[in-house]
Amino acid sequence: MKLILRFLIILALITSCSKKEEQNSAERAYLKAYKLLKDKNYSEAADEFEKIDDEFPFSKWAVKGQVMAIYARYLNEDYEKTAQGADDFIRLNPASEYAPYVLYMKGLVYYDQIPSIERAQDNTQQASFAFRELIARFSQSDYEADAKEKLVFVDEHLAGARMSIGRYQISTQNYVGAIENFSDVISRYRQTNQVPEAYFRLAEIYYKIGLKDEGKKAKEQLTNHFPKNYWTNLAKKID
Repeated sequence: MKLILRFLIILALITSCSKKEEQNSAERAYLKAYKLLKDKNYSEAADEFEKIDDEFPFSKWAVKGQVMAIYARYLNEDYEKTAQGADDFIRLNPASEYAPYVLYMKGLVYYDQIPSIERAQDNTQQASFAFRELIARFSQSDYEADAKEKLVFVDEHLAGARMSIGRYQISTQNYVGAIENFSDVISRYRQTNQVPEAYFRLAEIYYKIGLKDEGKKAKEQLTNHFPKNYWTNLAKKID
């Protein structure tokens, strides 16, 4: 028994030394990657950060390396790999202390790629999803305030895109489609600056196609909610 106990003690010491050496090696690898990042070698830095997880998967530097790889990819404007890295991290580490930051980075990826309102708004919608997930899951995080601020622009942009489509549909006499888009702006983006015009356009369409009662309701809603708005004054001329 004494021999077995002595063996176990020696084995524990060896394991402890081995783990300490592994941690030291992982730390050196991290610092090497971090230096590349500071030197603005973003792509190479990302590769080195990712290697830490492959070579030292159980070290405390592995998760940090994953997060820094996402950041380095973002700085390199490699948006596809940044988003993929963020998705992989959140899937594998949903409760990580770094999860709020990674979700924020994912939102930034799509936020930075928001196109003009005349184009498809897939990136804008993805930014909305990411920031809203961040706020819902990590309401007390350091990134909540900025995410909310960015969502104001995101919603304004999505509403503006809907308005642009609706105005085009009016010009092509696709009134059903236009009504759907203007109604969507009112119901989904009620805090945006696009809502008064959406009410005006609805009133305009309803009067044009002979649905005067619906037109009056739209005008009343516009007047009640926005009594001194430009579009409210303009709506007085619709009859």
